[in-house]
Amino acid sequence: MITYQSIKVSLIDIPDGRIRDVDQEWAECLAAMFGELGQKTPIDVVAAGNRFTVVAGAHRLTAAKIAKWNEIEARVLTEEGGVLEAHDYRLHEIMENLARKDFTALERCESLAEMKRIYEQLHPETKHGGKRGNQHTGGMDRQVAIFAFCQNASESTGLSRRSVELAVQIFEGLSPETRERLKGTDFARKQSDLKALAGLSAETQAKVLGLILGEKPEAGSIAEALALIDGRKPESDDEKRRQTVASYLPKLGKPFRAVLFRGFKAEILELVRKEGWLDE
Repeated sequence: MITYQSIKVSLIDIPDGRIRDVDQEWAECLAAMFGELGQKTPIDVVAAGNRFTVVAGAHRLTAAKIAKWNEIEARVLTEEGGVLEAHDYRLHEIMENLARKDFTALERCESLAEMKRIYEQLHPETKHGGKRGNQHTGGMDRQVAIFAFCQNASESTGLSRRSVELAVQIFEGLSPETRERLKGTDFARKQSDLKALAGLSAETQAKVLGLILGEKPEAGSIAEALALIDGRKPESDDEKRRQTVASYLPKLGKPFRAVLFRGFKAEILELVRKEGWLDE
């Protein structure tokens, strides 16, 4: 059951361990919008004794505090027969966040990994692949359990099963220290960067982050950082482009290559004369 009411801001707490930390700058922007437009969407809370705990809407609550509001509109989530269980709160937070366009790749991976944790909590027989008597039933049952979770998550989130699998795999491949250091950085926004890091050992992850997130970064990408760690000179942007062109050029049909070469006719003729190719 859901009820709507105005609640004193001073009575609402933001719990620790939320997937998405409050971005103070965004909260300040929301506070300015509140001043112009008011609050359009209520926050979601649950009763906690004489106080309330945020389930979804930490940024809106923070904005209300910045705007010095005394009260904020809220939906109080309960269910028939009592308060929702903890995993229901968590799933509610995850589902709202997954629908947001500004969710980073790291936050999405963390959310889906948390959904997996909750799924295993609700279905403990799947966590270790199930048991028969005192014996584990083996890898096949474990694969069935993982498939069941991914199917459940894809139906809930609208993401493909492969997307869910990959996101969970990436998050579990990142060390806790790496996850923490990546928060709030540009590297947390691209899943390709997270995937590259997740395939490395925790020790190598730390070295890479030291090179790309230092006070004076020595590398601009994970690939450059890995090159430095291996003692190689990172490729320049021009070299990367050359390799891309060299890779795609043979895949173009001869007529298409001819059209491309005609566009560089003057440069090609100059190079032919300079290199003496016709004299060979």
